[in-house]
Amino acid sequence: MSFSVVFAIALLATGCKSSGPAVVADAIYSGGPIVTVNDAQPTAEALAVKDRKILAVGTKSDIDQAYKGTATKTINLGGKILAPGFVDGHTHFLGLGAQAVGANLLAQPDGTVNTIDDLVAKLREFAKSPDVDRTGWIFGMGYDDALLGRHPTRDDLDKVSKDKPVIAVHISGHFSAMNSAGLRKIGYTAATKNPEGGVIRRRPGSMEPNGVLEELASIPVMIAAISPATQADKDYYAQRALDMAKSFGYTTLSEGRAFAPNHQDLVGFATRGLLDIDVTSYIDHVDRRIITTEWFGHSYKNHYRIAGIKITLDGSPQGRTAWRTIPYRIPPDGQKKGYKGYPAIPDTKVVAAVFEESYQKGWPVHVHANGDAAIDQMIKAIRPAHQTHGPGDRRHTLIHGQFLRKDQIPALKELQIFPSLFPMHTFYWGDWYNQIIGPELAQQISPMRSVLNAGMIATSHTDAPVALPNLMQVMWATVNRTSRSGKVMGPDERLTPIEALKAITLWGAYEHFEEKTKGSLEPGKLADMVILSDNPLTIDPKKINTIVVQETIKEGNTVYKREQ
Repeated sequence: MSFSVVFAIALLATGCKSSGPAVVADAIYSGGPIVTVNDAQPTAEALAVKDRKILAVGTKSDIDQAYKGTATKTINLGGKILAPGFVDGHTHFLGLGAQAVGANLLAQPDGTVNTIDDLVAKLREFAKSPDVDRTGWIFGMGYDDALLGRHPTRDDLDKVSKDKPVIAVHISGHFSAMNSAGLRKIGYTAATKNPEGGVIRRRPGSMEPNGVLEELASIPVMIAAISPATQADKDYYAQRALDMAKSFGYTTLSEGRAFAPNHQDLVGFATRGLLDIDVTSYIDHVDRRIITTEWFGHSYKNHYRIAGIKITLDGSPQGRTAWRTIPYRIPPDGQKKGYKGYPAIPDTKVVAAVFEESYQKGWPVHVHANGDAAIDQMIKAIRPAHQTHGPGDRRHTLIHGQFLRKDQIPALKELQIFPSLFPMHTFYWGDWYNQIIGPELAQQISPMRSVLNAGMIATSHTDAPVALPNLMQVMWATVNRTSRSGKVMGPDERLTPIEALKAITLWGAYEHFEEKTKGSLEPGKLADMVILSDNPLTIDPKKINTIVVQETIKEGNTVYKREQ
């Protein structure tokens, strides 16, 4: 009899003599490979569930003998794979709703927009949808200037509509483009100055906006434009987001940057019972006062909790607003040779104050930093607080770290900064990085293997809606690191399939302080599971991204099932 079965019997047996099992499982899964992501018991033939938790994992004969009763539901996997439910290190739950509702402006393999004309056509199509009335804007998500050759301008988007406001959101979420009506609606004119940490791009030889907005010139107005106003429409967006996430196997989802109004919306979804998977939020540091509410902590209330705070130090590497120590080889439009990107918060003392307060009050901090200069700033800002308060299990997290230098990794380990990296970029923008930062540095983006070799663990995230929340695509990229053109981007930084699977399950749970209840299939953990079409550990690694989610199970209950 397997160890987990013996352990579970000792833990739960009542000692009563009976012709049937002492503890009857609610359900038993068998008939396909079970990938546990538990090094002590990597695979199994059967898994029993009781009261929303995993009761036992072992051989089919042992599980059936110990736990199968007349009321037990038996589920035949039919050769499909049972694995832990997915826990993404960094997503934007509220943005998923907009992605699901608006025009899909992504390029292949997630969409079909490969030219400016394609983008205009997609937005024109969406303009006919009744969903436009939910925000008052014609909008779409996910265009990629690296593939289009440039950003769309107000003149391009005026072809969609000259009367209704139009906004196209960049795949990074750090840029947007508006038509003339949109610019009028938000009040951007030739007299509008660039905000700190943002740029309003201008028409040549003029101060008149050309429609393209960067960083803090874009993000606040973009969020307002694509967000619904009424409660009914907010609920509609939330349901569309949940449906999308569950179809990709998520059992735990995060809102990676929530402001106070976003938090109130999330509280509303939770208290009214809309959430059927877990959602964490990281509150932007400017609104960190609300972290003192009852919603902060390690326990969920109706599937929602505040998990920590978020601070953003720079922008997008593919958009060339990530802050670097050396110049981009090709500066973006409107910038001169020697351009290195720029900080979101120029004063490091402001960042240091956020860390000092977080150390005092026990707040985990998620730090958006892509460029190596931004990572230097993070290290410089956190070090005084770490030296004052000493080591501890805080799990401050570097989010993205695309241009993380290898000489910065020891500082991450020393300061106990957990890396949540973004190797999906190797596929989407590997070829683009060859051009804008050079082939040698492009091979080093998101250095997952170097982090693991330093004795750390890490997550590999989607940052959805940057792309679809497809964690099989993320796992594929983490294992293969192959660009759109087929070039391998940093072969020495690839992970094995089991490491890449841990990076979207067990290590994701660890990042959010949930490794004791999630991330692997072990007795006592929540029955958060996913049924996959193929085994990601044995399939040809180049085909991992062909695996599809068949069913998503949250605490023993099916919350998504693919139509056959």
